Amino acid sequence: MKKYLILSFILLISLTSANAQSKDSKSNCKSSDTCNVVKYAPEKGDFTAAMLFGRGAFLNGGLQVPSSNGSVSGIAPYANDVDANSNYISNMVGAEGRYYVTDKFALTLSGGAIFRNTPSQLAIPAVIDVNGNTIIQGYNAVIADERVDANATLGVQWLFNTKNDRLFPYVGVALPFDYARRSLFDPTITVADNGNVNITDLTARHIDITAFGIQAVAGVDYYVAKDVFFGFEIKPVSYNYAFSVKSPADGMIKLEADTNTTSFFAQFSFKLGFKF
Repeated sequence: MKKYLILSFILLISLTSANAQSKDSKSNCKSSDTCNVVKYAPEKGDFTAAMLFGRGAFLNGGLQVPSSNGSVSGIAPYANDVDANSNYISNMVGAEGRYYVTDKFALTLSGGAIFRNTPSQLAIPAVIDVNGNTIIQGYNAVIADERVDANATLGVQWLFNTKNDRLFPYVGVALPFDYARRSLFDPTITVADNGNVNITDLTARHIDITAFGIQAVAGVDYYVAKDVFFGFEIKPVSYNYAFSVKSPADGMIKLEADTNTTSFFAQFSFKLGFKF
């Protein structure tokens, strides 16, 4: 809670200071011929880049890899980037770029990605003497672990002017796409006292989640300097369709499940951006 209060206080001071400077500059300007007016409004050909903070943007709810033995879980995917709690404004969730085709119309692209890969290694059995004493230490296998989390959103926005030359509200439409994957392969092979061999995994087990949707967008940017702005954005209406495919092993039947999610005023983000 403390960090939110500090962040809000800094933002309030920044906005107040910027507004005061703007008024002072206007009051000292007695003639348009002797005063250089600073224009904050984006113009055709401008590009903005912003860091996005807020709710996590990676959709990976229900991302559970099937077990090596037993039943394949029937847990369906769900849009965990739409949740009733855990609204962390200090959490960076991606980046956004905007290109202004005209003074009032912009194309947007935002997203982020995380890739992880741990290669497998075979186990090395211990060497034990006839008395059961360990002569050479054994080593467990390294489980192969592949993880992918990626999201991208393409959209369009329409900008509006206000009486405040630093404040620019906008509305728009966005098309989000999400992909997540988890894959495990355990190369462990054990031999029982009776000679029976147990192979944990013959092939990798994995699950893939793919999701896409459409969103209405509304937000506002406030320029604290000519090329620096803070922004706040919310999705008044958002629809998301997600489906998952689980594979316990190559050649086996895959389990598919899907989920539809509709939300209203449940997704927001805070921005810190720069204009080029």
